[in-house]
This record gives sequence, structure tokens and C-alpha cells, in this order.
Amino acid sequence: MLSRTRRLAPSAVLLLIAGALPVFAEPSQKRMQALDTLVSAYAVYRGGRESEGRAGVENALVLDPDLAYANIVRGEVALKEQDWPSAQKYFERGLVLLKQPDQPLSPSKSPKITTKAVEGDTRCFLGYVYIKRAQQANQSGRGQEEQRYLELANQSLRAGLALSPGSEARELAERLMQLFR
Repeated sequence: MLSRTRRLAPSAVLLLIAGALPVFAEPSQKRMQALDTLVSAYAVYRGGRESEGRAGVENALVLDPDLAYANIVRGEVALKEQDWPSAQKYFERGLVLLKQPDQPLSPSKSPKITTKAVEGDTRCFLGYVYIKRAQQANQSGRGQEEQRYLELANQSLRAGLALSPGSEARELAERLMQLFR
């Protein structure tokens, strides 16, 4: 298992987040093992070995399917693959799990990552996914479903911007919010 006190390379900082990590409860050893697996996999994924990185993210979810960050990163992978239903599923699940008290966001105390920042990024990216789902509904002639996804997108983007998203998520959300003006 990787040391909990090692520093992460900037490329391994998940979803480009910074801040202070609140400590609620000590995560289990199994959860920390899943987080270590996730961090390694994400670095591989961001390094261009996407299929290997994706497999590592999946392994982290096998170790702990209730690790919020693993679900969120899996949602990010699905977003990049343009698998909108999977991205929605994993982002939504990650947001629910993020509210649990024993959800680590980093295997070390540095860089410090806040729940608020992770939630902000995730809600912004989820807003983008909802817009893509609305586009799919529109192309299939499902007007009510399209409208529901657009409402969810508007809510998610607003909620994300009200938190502390990173610059990438903030810029995306601000561009998308122009659709609702």
C-alpha cells in the first residue's frame, strides 16, 4: 500500500481541486487501499494510458464501491468516453456518497482537498452531462425528458458555481449557463 504521507504529483490531483480537507471519521484500511489504487490509476489515466487507468479506477471500485471519489473519477472517465448515462450514474452516486463522514479525498494531508471543491467540480461536470442527455432526448423526440434534463442541468450548474469549483469546471459551467439566459 502506498504511504499516506507521500505528496501527489500535480497531474495526480483529481479534478484540479485545492482547499482544506475536513476530518470527520478515520476511513478504514480497505477504503484507504481503494483510494491509493484510485490515485495511482488516475495518474496512469491522465498520463495517456487510458485503458490501463480506467481498469485501475474499476479496481478501486471493486475494493470499495462506496468510495465517493472513485465513483466521481469513474464519472469523469465516462464523461471523456461520452458515455452520458454512465457519467450521470457515477457522478450522482459520488455526490451522495460524498456526504458520508469517512470519505477520504487524498491519501495524504497535502495537497489538501475539500469536499466543497470536489462537490463544486462534480456538480459542474454533471450539469454538462445533463445537457448532453437533454440533447439525446431532443434527437429522439422526447421533449419532456429533454426539459427535465435541462432543468437538472441548470440546477446542477448553479449549485456547482455556488461552491468552489476549480478553474476548468468553473469555465465550463459559466459557458453552459449562457444557454439559460
